[in-house]
Amino acid sequence: MKSVVGERGQIVIPKKIRERLRLEKGTLLDVDTTDDNTTILIKPLRKKRSDWRDWIGAFEGEKLTEEYIREKKNEKEREKRRWTK
Repeated sequence: MKSVVGERGQIVIPKKIRERLRLEKGTLLDVDTTDDNTTILIKPLRKKRSDWRDWIGAFEGEKLTEEYIREKKNEKEREKRRWTK
């Protein structure tokens, strides 16, 4: 995948990569280069959960199964519309 460096030195991380790494607005990233300066290394910095109290509320909201079923229904509807045009 390609990305362009903007006027202020910013780059856009492609959506597929952001989704795969679960990068959201405000995620801290460690940016470095290889020793030979030919590759940029970008690593998300994750908060280490060191205490059980950090997990309170982490699993609130919709159940994963329900979310998966809803996504599959939406996907099926999109495919149906795609082939009925």
